[in-house]
Amino acid sequence: MNVDAIMSRKPVTVTDDDRMAHAIRTLKDHGFKHLPVVDRDGKVVGVITDRDLKRAGPSDATLLEVHELLYLLDQVRVSQIMSRTPVTVLPTTSVADAARLMVDKHVGCLPVLQNDKLVGLVTATDLLTCLAKTGA
Repeated sequence: MNVDAIMSRKPVTVTDDDRMAHAIRTLKDHGFKHLPVVDRDGKVVGVITDRDLKRAGPSDATLLEVHELLYLLDQVRVSQIMSRTPVTVLPTTSVADAARLMVDKHVGCLPVLQNDKLVGLVTATDLLTCLAKTGA
C-alpha cells in the first residue's frame, strides 16, 4: 500500500510569514498537531508542530498580562520557530517506507509532494490507523 491511500489530501497550511498566534489558532481550530509551512510560491519550506509552538510560547510561570502575551505571540513569525527542511515523501512511497522514515528521522508527519507541490500529509496517526485496519 502506498502513502496516497492513507494521506490527508489538501492539508491545511500556514505560510512562513504568518504569525505564531495564527499558527496556534489554526492548530486548535482544526485539532491538528502538525502544519506544513509554505512560502509565498506554495513551496514547502518547513513544518510547525504543537511542540514547536509550546516551546516558543511563554512559560506557565510568566508574570505577563494577557494583552502582553497576545502582543508577543503576534510578533513571532512562523519562520522563526518552524522545523526547516522537512522530510518529505511521494504519493507512491510505500506505507512501510514512510513509517521507517518517520522512525529514523524522529518526525511525526511527512508532507507528501508531487512535482514539488504539496498534495497531502501523512501523520503517525494515519500510519497507526492503517496498521489497525489491516491487522499487520
